[in-house]
Amino acid sequence: MHIGMMTAWNTDSGVAVHAEPLGMAWKKMGHDLSIFTHTKDDYHGEGFTSEDEDFVNRCFGTQRTNFLDPRPIVTADFDVFVVQDLRMLPVQSLSEIFPLIKHRARTIHVVHENKLPKEPWFYQFDWDGVVYFDERQDFLKDVYPHAKLIQFPCFPARSEDKLEVRKKLDLPVDKKIIYNFCHRGYEPFLRDLRDDLKKEAVLLYVVPPEYQMVEKNNTPPWMIIREDKVLSKERFDDYLFASDCVILHKFQSLYLGVVSSTAFQALGAGCPILVPARSDYFRPLQNELVHYSDISDLNNKLIELLGNETMRREVDDEAQGFLAMNSADIIAKRFVDFFIELGRPG
Repeated sequence: MHIGMMTAWNTDSGVAVHAEPLGMAWKKMGHDLSIFTHTKDDYHGEGFTSEDEDFVNRCFGTQRTNFLDPRPIVTADFDVFVVQDLRMLPVQSLSEIFPLIKHRARTIHVVHENKLPKEPWFYQFDWDGVVYFDERQDFLKDVYPHAKLIQFPCFPARSEDKLEVRKKLDLPVDKKIIYNFCHRGYEPFLRDLRDDLKKEAVLLYVVPPEYQMVEKNNTPPWMIIREDKVLSKERFDDYLFASDCVILHKFQSLYLGVVSSTAFQALGAGCPILVPARSDYFRPLQNELVHYSDISDLNNKLIELLGNETMRREVDDEAQGFLAMNSADIIAKRFVDFFIELGRPG
């Protein structure tokens, strides 16, 4: 099968975090893959995370510019055409070549919205199938008869030697490291440590260069602030490998996102993840994460997590179980089964 996918790619956007493990799993299954994505000067996300593979074509801009060079798409010989997050694509230009695409390929839209859009342009495409990844998107069934729930794919399980990675990153080798992730709209909720943690642990903040933290001018000894404009996938993994836990603090997407793509990316790195208990942004993850209700509870959970090997092992076991059930390989196979279920075009 030859699969064409129009999507964000090799950027830090949530769409790319969904599309990349899926596409690479299709490649591993033996399918041909053509990626059609945003140009280097008009991309979706905060920055680029990897170099492009040889199957990547950068041929369009965002919906704002509505730029599309149709030639890479209309000359490619694919059986299935997958569109990820229509809102971030040049909708009007795509609509003009869509009849040609639909004539020769099954067309599928992966919807990233958390509610039915009010804009009429969203509904102008006659998709063969629609995919969503969270039960809260069941509203799509009211519009599309072939809407199917296929869970968000996880990045694969991976690991590196903690001590060696710390040396590479010039981080302390004799302290517990609490990583505060501060990209993609996540906030540095924890700005201080309990006194009984300050001797054995450090707070590591990795922030964009323009990120405002007053502590930059007078950093206490139990705090480390690193500036990275964009985290490549490898760099993000290194910080996770080096840390004893990571805090992902967000209550909702800045846009129309449904789930935390960052959690699905980070889960396989073996670093326990702490998240706010009242946030719906981390569903369907439950015991795979550690949930805190406020600052006091977060400090208590850190004490317990850093000092209780049994708790760490239980959280890791839950995470490994979730990874096994929602691996990119399994999710990619469900997509292929759906493609076959939809039948041939025409």
